Amino acid sequence: MKSLHAIATLALVIGLWAPPAAASEDSDVQHAPPTAAELEAAPLSLRGTRGAPHPDCTNGVPQWLHEVKPGEHLGLIAGRYGVRRAELVELNGIENPNLIRTGQSLAVCPEIAPRQQKLVTHVVASGETMTEIAERYSLSIAELLERSGRELSNLNHVRVGQSFSFLVDDGIVEAFKPPLPKKVAKKKKRGGKGKHKRSKVSVQLLGGKYMHIKRPRLAYGTAKTVGLIEGAVGQYKRKHARGPKVLIGNLSKEGGGKLEPHLSHRHGVDIDVGYVLKGETLASTRFRGVNQSTLDPKRTWALVKAFLDTDEVRYIFMDYALQKTLYEHAKSAGASQDDLDELFQYPRGRGRSHGIIRHWRSHKNHFHVRFEK
Repeated sequence: MKSLHAIATLALVIGLWAPPAAASEDSDVQHAPPTAAELEAAPLSLRGTRGAPHPDCTNGVPQWLHEVKPGEHLGLIAGRYGVRRAELVELNGIENPNLIRTGQSLAVCPEIAPRQQKLVTHVVASGETMTEIAERYSLSIAELLERSGRELSNLNHVRVGQSFSFLVDDGIVEAFKPPLPKKVAKKKKRGGKGKHKRSKVSVQLLGGKYMHIKRPRLAYGTAKTVGLIEGAVGQYKRKHARGPKVLIGNLSKEGGGKLEPHLSHRHGVDIDVGYVLKGETLASTRFRGVNQSTLDPKRTWALVKAFLDTDEVRYIFMDYALQKTLYEHAKSAGASQDDLDELFQYPRGRGRSHGIIRHWRSHKNHFHVRFEK
């Protein structure tokens, strides 16, 4: 097992940890280095990989071939690797996304590291439910039922001592493990032929009647990023004109570069956004702690979806507990299971990386959007 010092050194070198610094009330600083599990769960385009990037993967990662399992649909497969269904359709030339077949191989440029799978046999304990069993193995109920060959009607028909087998995630595939420190010097060469020249961080996001910018001097992004933000906020405000201004935290400083205490926000493609609140906190101009009594799930989901609708979001970091609220609202509002499986880590547990919207430390008072470069 890696020592804490070795993990901290690697995380520092590849930019996923910064030494403790004075933190503001809305920073994403992490006072302790990431654990080995957190380091492995970090987005691949952010932390790098041991394997060489594939020319067809513009996010600079190796390509992976996924074999379609019984019961899998395209949204579930996309969520497994932290990509969008549209990416899989384009990369594989899929004519009908609803007609993938068991055993079919799909090329993926993953943001979430592919893992080996192992077969486990679970023996039902006294008082145990299928929901509890699913949570124990970081699976959704649907995944557990599909992998174990059980019917939905049998959800609660389990008896003490009964056993059944199913596949669960195991270790990360070697090529997708975090890079070794000695290979970091080659990092600038990542991306192969598909790597695009980095855009200039030179355009300032302005507030106006739709947005409140907390720190204008740290609200610089690429022209593409600023345009995407303005478009997303505009879409949201057209549906919720009477809502409060969208609260915008840091993007990048002019010209880009390291921005303490943040671990990202260097290339003009990251933005911190406040959850939409209600009640006495409605018009707050600070990132505040969010809970069930202060979160406005309808407006927050509309705002998150507006960003997702740009089709340029690489990932969104959001506290796991708040994911549950938005997931349930999105489902009640008519989101398909394909969409939910593609987008949300919930209900698989914060320990299992899945979806575009994923848990990461220090995102209880804001969510973090990273756009494509």
